[in-house]
Amino acid sequence: MRHPLSKFSAVLMHAALAAAAGLASLPGHAADGAESLTYTNITKIRDGMGARGDLAPIARIVSPLADSQIVPGEGRIGAGSVNGTGFVLNIEVVTRDATPIAAKESLNIRNTALLGQINPNIPGLYVFLDTDLVKPDGGVIPKNTNLANLFNILGTDDTPGAGVTLWLGWHVLESLPLDTSRFNITTAVVDTAGRIGFDRVSMAVLRGGITSGQALTPLPIDVFDDGIDDADGPEVTMIAPRVPSRVSPGPQTGNPTPPANASLFFIQVAALDRSRHGIGVSENGQGTAARSVLGTILDGSQIQNPITHPSNGTNRNFPGLNVTFDVPLRQPNGNVVPAGSNLAPIFNVAGSELDADGYVVTTADWVVGGSLLMPAGKRSVTITARVTDNANRTRSVSHVVGISPVENGQTLTPAP
Repeated sequence: MRHPLSKFSAVLMHAALAAAAGLASLPGHAADGAESLTYTNITKIRDGMGARGDLAPIARIVSPLADSQIVPGEGRIGAGSVNGTGFVLNIEVVTRDATPIAAKESLNIRNTALLGQINPNIPGLYVFLDTDLVKPDGGVIPKNTNLANLFNILGTDDTPGAGVTLWLGWHVLESLPLDTSRFNITTAVVDTAGRIGFDRVSMAVLRGGITSGQALTPLPIDVFDDGIDDADGPEVTMIAPRVPSRVSPGPQTGNPTPPANASLFFIQVAALDRSRHGIGVSENGQGTAARSVLGTILDGSQIQNPITHPSNGTNRNFPGLNVTFDVPLRQPNGNVVPAGSNLAPIFNVAGSELDADGYVVTTADWVVGGSLLMPAGKRSVTITARVTDNANRTRSVSHVVGISPVENGQTLTPAP
């Protein structure tokens, strides 16, 4: 039986095949990287290139939800704003045989100077929106521009069998033009044999209401989690890592050195505010005295550290988020975060959207740049995510994830 993806005509640009073949002479692969890639110059590759397409990668846009509404953002052409759409765009890519996707896992794969060109950290990634985007400075990103270089983070876990699962996340700071009522997100991912995984979702744009992703959620406040789940708390899900995948633990001796050597798996936590209590989040990373880079929520000074922060801290951009491991985590600076301590201060990005019923969904992502310190004989890690809303109502989810024999997450994929 043929895989369902073979029913689609995978749509990709001429340069996609060049990336897979390692050619440097086609658009977007010139030595100076000067030519941008757009969706308008395309090749239709039916059935994943024939027989080789049977085990082509599977690409899924897992955030935003396919039936969600996206808020337009406050930016206008010539009068930009950091209060943009504010959602998180996450892509899951599963390879189903030993043919890999070249990738360099990292806590930062973003390079706005290369917008429209191949992302050197994952050259086979193509992401397009069929609407213009208004940048925070008021400039315009033309529709159908390859947006791969705007992604923030990339992580990989070890899928059962010969393949792996790659995850990518991007907090969208940009706004939508006033005339946009609906738009499509399209992604194509090319493996080293030239086979293509393809996905597209259509998003509705909310008009006449909330204007920005930042405005979907109230300001962060101090919240209290008593450790007991509440029936009317946020509905919490953890999509990544997707059980039964396994994760690399990172180096067990010495300090991890991301992106060269670390665990480098991806965690996605989503919270649905069905009770409408409000979940306080600064999606843009500018709230409550945190010093995050715009568009990220990293608040690393709050992580538990015996010298600089002896107590168990919270992320001031998302104080209701609490994520723990049942094993210690060694950070690149040598600090060992105890098992059970809150790891939310070192999450990377967050964003919000409205689901089909009008409830706010907030999604947070992290690529683990440290090492899981595994006791002798222990072959799994329990990851627990708790989210507390502004009414101090809490819900949680836990996953038990196996440990891969591949110690360094970077070696799960070949270097680009």
